[in-house]
Amino acid sequence: MANDCLYEMKIRGKEKDVARFVKCLKADYNYNEGKPEHKHFFRIFDCYDDEYEIEKDANGICTQLVWGYCAWSVASCMRGCEDYSYYESCKEKFPDTFMGTNLKEQTKNLEVEIFSEEPGMSFSEHYYYKNGKCILDDTCDLEVVEENEDGDYEILNPHRVNKTEEFEYDFIS
Repeated sequence: MANDCLYEMKIRGKEKDVARFVKCLKADYNYNEGKPEHKHFFRIFDCYDDEYEIEKDANGICTQLVWGYCAWSVASCMRGCEDYSYYESCKEKFPDTFMGTNLKEQTKNLEVEIFSEEPGMSFSEHYYYKNGKCILDDTCDLEVVEENEDGDYEILNPHRVNKTEEFEYDFIS
């Protein structure tokens, strides 16, 4: 997955809304085989949601951390509002069976913060959505610091301010 885009996100809201969002990340679709069974984001290769405990506060608000890989960028796979996005392409090609979704639609009643790294093209994204509105939209360049004999490398990412043991980004509280 070295050439795919790594995304890490924090999803906060009522349990049913968090579960709906994660379901969209994990949903399968193949428009050549008919209408998908569920709303979905595009070209999400992996979504790991079971590595972190879901936190629940006294008001019943849940916080879920997830990570995974998608194609190219969060913008092209989840936002659906870029010059090119899988959302727009598929919506045009399959208007009668389209079940795609985007962050604007799926973040209603949620707060979702997303970081990504695309080392092949050397950029990182940082988005923060609250109740369907994009509050923060930031992209920065990555710098490959060191590559070892296995082909692994260290990345200098300005979005990774303080690393923690559990998650590698400083999320908005």
